[in-house]
Amino acid sequence: MNDVVAMGELLIDFIQNDTGDKGTPIFEANPGGAPCNVLAMLSRLGYSTAFIGKVGDDYFGRMLGKTIRETGISDEGLLYDRHVNTTLALVHTLPGGDRVFSFYRKPGADIMLTDEEVNRKLIDKCRVFHFGSLSLTNEPVAAATKAAVAYARNAGKLISFDPNLREPLWENEEQAKAAIWYGIGECDVLKIADNEIKWLTGKEDYDEGVHRIQERSNVKLVNVTLGKEGSLAYYMNQKYYGRPFLSDRTIDTTGAGDTFCACVIGFLLEHGLDGLKEADLENMLSFANAAASIVTTRKGAILSMPDRKEVDALLVNYGQEQVVQKTAKSFDILLGSVDKVKAFVNDMSNIEGDVLLCVGKYVIDAKSIMGIFSLELSKPLRLEIEDWKEEYAAVIERYLRR
Repeated sequence: MNDVVAMGELLIDFIQNDTGDKGTPIFEANPGGAPCNVLAMLSRLGYSTAFIGKVGDDYFGRMLGKTIRETGISDEGLLYDRHVNTTLALVHTLPGGDRVFSFYRKPGADIMLTDEEVNRKLIDKCRVFHFGSLSLTNEPVAAATKAAVAYARNAGKLISFDPNLREPLWENEEQAKAAIWYGIGECDVLKIADNEIKWLTGKEDYDEGVHRIQERSNVKLVNVTLGKEGSLAYYMNQKYYGRPFLSDRTIDTTGAGDTFCACVIGFLLEHGLDGLKEADLENMLSFANAAASIVTTRKGAILSMPDRKEVDALLVNYGQEQVVQKTAKSFDILLGSVDKVKAFVNDMSNIEGDVLLCVGKYVIDAKSIMGIFSLELSKPLRLEIEDWKEEYAAVIERYLRR
């Protein structure tokens, strides 16, 4: 019995980690592929996992097979192709940690998996089936993926989907959107990035974009990752915000979204998808954001996942830092327009320490523009500055409720 089975790509990420004497980039070969990144994190959290996919019968393919076995992922569903090599990706990391991908996959072994080769016994024995859009880009793996999804659906499994958009792998935008809408239509739980919502729905506002998704599907839980701004969860017509765990040691964002996705799946394995409360979803987002933050301080993904103790330690340490108060002071303020919110966030970013906005049970980072936009701006807000200095008075005066 496996808790989670994932299907899709398993490949080598060549990540630049240095520069040679003549200025040429030096790349390090790291095991990668979003589905196995998710499984690796779940394995670190103590869940049983299995992978369905194909690699080349070559050096890199055997390296990947060995890696997932050592990570605790069952390779019972992994096949080796004697005629097509393992897929490769060059990952160029930009200043700030964002990435640009170049793929060597025409063809790559991962797209050669056929319907007949899918190990359905693994699906029979799992609780959650997870997949992404990269296994929908080409045949025969696209047909194999759709057949596996249908099989999992008919078997009553919880289905998780992450678009993980990589535009260069698609023939055109229409094909990509059709495939991703298919995945959304089949899943119970969706993890989607902020830029993917804009690309897919054409909506700049996340609420409007998620509403469009909900109109076209039966997704029960939509999680939106916002990068440095944190994350959002949409559940039962309610929205919840998870503050980020920012680190000055961030070097590589590869696998952060997959780590987040895995933590959500792990949470659902423990709590189920029905009857979740506000505190449940807030805890889910906090744990997932903290885990994703840790991964960004390491290179690669599959081999860089934290365990539960590391995540819990960050949550405790971060929480302790948040409650350190020197001279705290609070104010009632009113933010009524988008321009005023932008100015407010800019001003708050110059204030040392934590600056919080409180509305009922909600506590939002006042330096996070996305967090503020999750609030009802027409109503008064409680501003708390935990390390007050008199020099801040002139700035706060601009926003006081009159």
